[in-house]
Amino acid sequence: MTADGQRENKRSTSSAPGRPRDGRIDAAIVAATRELILETGYPALSLSAIAARAGTTTAAIYRRWSGKAELVHEAVLSAETLAPPTGSGDVQQDIRALVEIVRAMFNRPEVRVALPGLIADTVASPEVHSQMIARLAGDLTAFESRFGQERRDDDRLPMLAEVVAGTAIFRILIRSDAALDDAWVDQMVELITERWPAS
Repeated sequence: MTADGQRENKRSTSSAPGRPRDGRIDAAIVAATRELILETGYPALSLSAIAARAGTTTAAIYRRWSGKAELVHEAVLSAETLAPPTGSGDVQQDIRALVEIVRAMFNRPEVRVALPGLIADTVASPEVHSQMIARLAGDLTAFESRFGQERRDDDRLPMLAEVVAGTAIFRILIRSDAALDDAWVDQMVELITERWPAS
């Protein structure tokens, strides 16, 4: 096992008091992660290679992320791709907005390459899994009240978001070349909106 693998599940240590993190290093690490995923794939991706590409050290990475899974999740599934519904007053339009958000989230090349291995590593780490759900849950819950859904006590994602995201993930896992194109968006919206009358 490599040094990266041995440290993979260790919790990151905090930075030295009074010394703020350098945002340029953060950005360089994230950019290097995205580049290397496309070049090597997720299984062969190592933190030492990321550090070398970013011009920093593995210690600097561990000060920021607990390991590969957390870093890759933040790098490829960035929170800024999510946005709450506009409250258009048109249920079908809001559902289309949700489907488009999910497509934007999962249809990028680095996400498609990373997803199978990232899912396995995330499920294996309860801490990283909890962080992933917390990041995804933030804005998607805004759709919940719009569609009048109630969640079970143990759910943190609205069912509609779970259905759309789950469909996209399953499609990518089964066929890595499967398109999440306009036709897929149209089909998803049509399938979901059959239960709601037109506004």
